[in-house]
Amino acid sequence: MKHHLSSLLLVLCVLYIAKQSACYKILAIVLSSSYSHQIPYRRLWLELHKRGHEVVLATWHPIPNIKSPNFTQIDISQYYGNIKRLDFVQMRFEGKRWLDIVGEEMLPVTEVFAEKLLNSTELRKLYAPESNATFDVFLTEFLCTPSTYAFAHRFNVPMIGLSSFGLIAFNEHALGGLVLPSHEYTWEMEDNTGTNLPFMKRLCNFINMWHTVYYIYHELIPQQQKLAEKYFGPVPPLLDLLKNVSLVFINQADVMIAARPKLANIITFTTTHIEKKLTALPKDLQAFLDGATNGFIYFSLGSNARSASLPLEIRRVFCDVFAKLPYRVVWKFEEDFPGKPDNVYVGKWLPQQTILAHPNIKLFIYQGGLQSSEESVHYGVPVLGFAIFADQDYQVARMEALGIGKRLEITTLKKDELENAITELITNKKYKERLHYIRNVVQDTPYDAVENLAWWTEYVIRTKGAPHLRSSLAFQPWYQRCDMDIVVFLTIVIFLIASTIFHLIVKIVIYVHKKIKSTEKQKIS
Repeated sequence: MKHHLSSLLLVLCVLYIAKQSACYKILAIVLSSSYSHQIPYRRLWLELHKRGHEVVLATWHPIPNIKSPNFTQIDISQYYGNIKRLDFVQMRFEGKRWLDIVGEEMLPVTEVFAEKLLNSTELRKLYAPESNATFDVFLTEFLCTPSTYAFAHRFNVPMIGLSSFGLIAFNEHALGGLVLPSHEYTWEMEDNTGTNLPFMKRLCNFINMWHTVYYIYHELIPQQQKLAEKYFGPVPPLLDLLKNVSLVFINQADVMIAARPKLANIITFTTTHIEKKLTALPKDLQAFLDGATNGFIYFSLGSNARSASLPLEIRRVFCDVFAKLPYRVVWKFEEDFPGKPDNVYVGKWLPQQTILAHPNIKLFIYQGGLQSSEESVHYGVPVLGFAIFADQDYQVARMEALGIGKRLEITTLKKDELENAITELITNKKYKERLHYIRNVVQDTPYDAVENLAWWTEYVIRTKGAPHLRSSLAFQPWYQRCDMDIVVFLTIVIFLIASTIFHLIVKIVIYVHKKIKSTEKQKIS
C-alpha cells in the first residue's frame, strides 16, 4: 500500500512540475488609443490566462472585472492626459488622404505616444535594469511605434506582432513580403487601387508608396531608435528586431480581402470580438426598435470619426432623406441634435452588436471600419459605406465588390443618391443572399480562432521564436530581393551588345556605301 501511495505521489509531483513548466509569462502591449485596435485581442488574453499563463497587458482599455494575481493590466491611458484627437471627418472634407497624414502627423504623434508609454511608472519599474521581471514572449502592436520592440531585447524573448486591420506596407516590406502599390489589398492607397489601372495612376501609386516607405525607414525609424535608447540604453537596430519577429497575428477574414501571397509567419483570424452575450439595450431604445414595424436603419461613424463633425449641409442631407423614409433610424451622434427628424433616435454611445442583432434591422450605414464590417457579416446586415480615413476606403470597396453593400463619397453626398442607395440595399434580396453566403464561408473553419492563436503563441515559446517561419528575403538588400542588380547588369549587357551591333551595322553600311560610290566614280572616269 505504501509503495502504491509513493508511486502515486511521484506521478502527481511529475504532473505538477510538468504543468508548472508549461505555464509561461506573457507581456503584451497594445499602444493604439483606438478601442477597435484593442478588442480583436481581448479573447486571446483571456484564453492565455485560462490556460494557466501569467499575462501582463498594457492597454488603453483594460478588460473589466478581471481579478486574478496572474493577470495584470496596466492602464496606459492615464499618462496621455488630454491629447488632442485628430478630426478625421474634417480631414476628409479638407481632401487630406492617409499618406498626407503619414507625412504631416505621424512623426510627432508616434513620438508622443511611444514616449508616454515608455515613461509610464509601471512599465519603467518592469523594464528597469534592477527589475527581476522575466517573460517568455512579447506581443505588441505592429503599426508605427517600433520603439516598443525594445521590450523583446530587454527581456530576451521572441516577439509576436499584432495588427487589427492588415499590415502597413512598410512592415510588409521589412518582413520580406510583397509591396504592390496598386493592388487593391494595399489599403494605404485608399480608393486609388484596383485591377487594370491606367499607367499614370499606377505610376502615381508607385511614387507615393515608395516615398512613404522611404520616409518611415529614414525618418521615423531613426527617431524611434533614439527614443528606445533613451529609456533602454543600447538597443540593437529596431529594424533587426522587426525582421526577427516570430509571427504576426492579423485580424482579417480571407474571404473578405483581395487574395495575395502571404508570408509563412502571418496568422490570420477574424470575428474574435463578436460578443457571446449581447449587451442589454436601454429601455427607451429597446422600445424604439421593437416598435419599428417597417424596420430600422443604424447609422454610426465608429469610435474615431464623429458624426457631430459633419458639415451642416451634409447633416441636412441625411436628415431630409431619413425624414422621408418609412423606417426608423438610430444614429450615433456625439452631441445634442436639435431639429432631428421625429423618426430618428440619437445616442452618444450605442451597443452596436445588440442593435445589429435586432430582428427589425434593415441596413447599417457606417464608416467602413473592419470590426464593423465583420459584425455586419456576422449578423447578416447589408451596409452603406462612407469611408472617412485609413483602411476604410478599402473596406467599403471590398464590401461592394463582395455584393453585400454599396459605397458613397460623404464629401459630395446628394439626397437622391443617398435615398436610391438605401432603397436598393433594403429592397433587393441579393444583398441578404450574398451576406448569408459570406457569413457561412467565414464561419466554416476547422478550429476555434482564439484557441488557434493561443496555440501559436505557445508554439513560438516552445520553438524558441520559430525562426524557420521567417522569410530570408527580409535580410536581403532591396536590389537583390527584386534582382535589380541582375536587371541592371543584363540591361547594360544588352545595351552594349545592341549598340555594338548597331555600330558595326552602321560601319558596314558606310563602308558599302563608300565602295559603291567609289565603283561608280571609276565607271564614270
